[in-house]
Amino acid sequence: MNNESVFFNPGDAIASSHDFKEARRSAQIFKAEKPTARKIVIAQNDKNGEFAVYYADEVKSTPLDVGAPHHIKEKF
Repeated sequence: MNNESVFFNPGDAIASSHDFKEARRSAQIFKAEKPTARKIVIAQNDKNGEFAVYYADEVKSTPLDVGAPHHIKEKF
């Protein structure tokens, strides 16, 4: 979907998993249980391959102090 590296603080993850389908399901459940206008994304950590669910507006363009590089795989 996106070949650009973006940065998220792993501590801000709503959910995470090593399995994309499990992360996607967690995102769907979260979105259904807590409706919000905020966009949700599933991003893959470039270092450990783990998939994490984040609010899209928490993306950073630089690593700052705690950001880890990710690639966005899906948006909700």
